[in-house]
Amino acid sequence: MRLKLLAFITLLFSLPTMATIARYNYSYYGDVIHSAPGMTFAMYFNGQSLGTNMLQDAEDMIVYNNKIYIISSLNNGLIVVNDRFELEKTYTQFKLSPELKQKYISEGKSTADLTLNKPRGIEVKSHGIYIADSSNFRIIKLNSMFEVVAVFDTVDDVTFENIQFEPIKITTDSTGRMYVVAKNIYEGILELDIDGSFNRYTGVNPLTLTPLEIFQRSFMTEEQIAKLPRFLPTEYTNVAMSDKNFIYATSLPSDNNSDNMIQLINPKGIDVLKRNGYQVPKGDIEFVVGMNNYVIDGPSKLVDIAIYKNGIYTVLDQKRSRLFTYDSEGSLLYINGDIGSQSDRFAEGVAIDYLNDYLLVLDKRQATVVIYEHTEFGKKVNQAIAYHEQGEFELAASVWEEVLTLNTNYEVAYNGIGKFYLRKGDYKTALEYFNVGKDKFYYSKAFKQYRNQILKDNFGYIIGAIVLIPVVIGTVKLVKRGRKGEDFEWEKN
Repeated sequence: MRLKLLAFITLLFSLPTMATIARYNYSYYGDVIHSAPGMTFAMYFNGQSLGTNMLQDAEDMIVYNNKIYIISSLNNGLIVVNDRFELEKTYTQFKLSPELKQKYISEGKSTADLTLNKPRGIEVKSHGIYIADSSNFRIIKLNSMFEVVAVFDTVDDVTFENIQFEPIKITTDSTGRMYVVAKNIYEGILELDIDGSFNRYTGVNPLTLTPLEIFQRSFMTEEQIAKLPRFLPTEYTNVAMSDKNFIYATSLPSDNNSDNMIQLINPKGIDVLKRNGYQVPKGDIEFVVGMNNYVIDGPSKLVDIAIYKNGIYTVLDQKRSRLFTYDSEGSLLYINGDIGSQSDRFAEGVAIDYLNDYLLVLDKRQATVVIYEHTEFGKKVNQAIAYHEQGEFELAASVWEEVLTLNTNYEVAYNGIGKFYLRKGDYKTALEYFNVGKDKFYYSKAFKQYRNQILKDNFGYIIGAIVLIPVVIGTVKLVKRGRKGEDFEWEKN
C-alpha cells in the first residue's frame, strides 16, 4: 500500500514537470524514465512572417511535393507555402473548370465561383486537391490549377437519411478513392469511389466488452439487452494514406477502445497495426484520472498522424501538446513537444506532417507552424531502423551500439542488437540482449531457436542415450537376476 502511495505521489509531481519539458519515455514496466529527445525545435513561421492573416483558425495541413497546404476555417481559404516557408498563394474563391462549368450550364446550375464554409480537412495527391468543406456539407475536388473539377455533396446510404453529410477529414488512395471521417458517423470511415458514389464503411472501430459484461449478457433476454445503455464506437479524428494504400487512423479514447486509438487499416478493412512494443501505441501510458487543474488528467487525445520513412509514424496528442513516434513494430521510439505560447512550443496542435526530415506542427490557437528537426539521437535511431528495414542487420546493430552511448537505458536499442544476433544464428547472445531489453516477443523466438539448436547439436547423444539407457537398465536387471540365481544355488548347496 505504501509503495502504491509513493508511486502515486511521484507520478503526481512528475507529470507537471513532463508537461513543460518532454524528456521521457516508458520502460517495459510502464514507468516514466528519462530519455534523450528524438527531435528538437528548429524554426517556425506564422501569419506575420508570411504576410497574411489566413493562418487564423487553421484546421488542417498536408505536405505534397515540398509544398505545404493549409486550410483556414475563419478565413474560409486555402494557403500554399513553399519549402523555404514563404507564402506562394492564398485562395478564397475557386473557379469551375471549363468541363464542370459546361456541365452546370446544361443542368441549369449556377456557375459562380465556389467559396468555402468552415473547411476542416484537406488532402493533396497527384490526381487532385480535396477539401472537406464541412459547413457546406460537401467535398470539393480541385485540379492543379485550383479549379473545381467535382463536387460531392450527397452520399447514397441510409445513414444520411436523417443527418447531413458533414465531412471532417479526408484522405485518398492511389486510384482516387476517398476515405472520409464524417461528423456523427459511428459506422466507420466512409469509402467513396472516384465519382463520389458510396462504397462501404471501412475500419469499424471495435467495441470491447469485459468478461463480466459478456457473462451477464449471456443470461439476458433480447428485451433486457435492448434496454441496456448503448455503447457507440468513437468517432475517428483523422486519417492518412500510406504508399501501400493502408489507412493510418486516429480516434478519441473511450472505455471501449482505449487500446485502438491508433489503427492501420488494410484494403479489406481490417486493423493490422503491430502492437509488439512494451505498451499498446496510444500516446501517454501513465496519467492521473479525475484530478484537478494542476495536473492534466485522462489519456491522450490523438488528433492526427504523420507517416515518416521505414514504417516510422508520429501521432499528435492535442491534450498535452505531445508528439509520440513509433516504429512499425509499435515500439515507442521517442516523445517530443512542449506546451506553451513560446515560439518553440505549441498550445493547440491540430495537424502534423513531414516535410522531408522536418516535422511540422500546425498550432491553431497561435496561428503558427512549429518545425522540428531530429537530434543526433533521433537520427541514429531512425538510421538503425532504416538499416534493419533494408536488411542491413549488422549495420543496424552497429548504429544501435552508438545509440546506447547516447542513452544507456534505451531498451529499444538492446532489442535492435538482439534482432541482429537472432538473424545471425547466435541465439544465446540474442537472448541476453532481449533479456536486457525486456522484449518478450523476440525473446520467445530466440529461445525457441536456441532450444532447437541445442537439440540439433546434441541429437546423436540424445538418440544414443535413448537407445543405451534401456540397454543399460536391461543389462543391470539381468546381472541382478543372475546374482540372485547364484545366491540361491549357493544357499541351496
